[in-house]
Amino acid sequence: MGTINANTMMTLNGVAGRPENWQGDYMSPQMMGLIAGALQTCSGLVLGRRTYDEFVRYWPEVDPTENPMAPLMNGLPKYVVTTTMKSAEWNNTQVVSDTEALASVKASTEGMLNIIGSPTLVRSLLEAGMVDELSLMVFPTVVNDGIPLFAGAETRTKLELQHCSELPQGVLHLTYVAAG
Repeated sequence: MGTINANTMMTLNGVAGRPENWQGDYMSPQMMGLIAGALQTCSGLVLGRRTYDEFVRYWPEVDPTENPMAPLMNGLPKYVVTTTMKSAEWNNTQVVSDTEALASVKASTEGMLNIIGSPTLVRSLLEAGMVDELSLMVFPTVVNDGIPLFAGAETRTKLELQHCSELPQGVLHLTYVAAG
């Protein structure tokens, strides 16, 4: 059975959506190394519909000589959790209709399934107890637009801190696992 690891960037006030509006000033080689490492060690990507729509417009067109993450993003198996899409145009992508279907994918997968972005999906999978590890990069900024990662959560999810480090420019990297 595989694991599901959620990798999310968020602001101090919990906004995880639209990181392109606030992350740029804080990106560092160390942060890019963490992101690339997560991609290199995973068996597949899990994406929400909005993240999929953003990625499919970008990654298939990226020249691998200009961005070494392009072959990983384009080559890895991808699972899009959505009820509004029936098929996917990006190579190696499977549409998954709900969390039960994703649980079946997790059960039949060896290794780690990595969620990138997709704050609404991360929140629902946390509530369903399906996230094995939550890796947060917390940026020292506050914004008022975007999707809050935890707003509207309907259940309490207890987490245990496994790792904490500071990246350049005050970005915190926090890794949690589900607590008992």
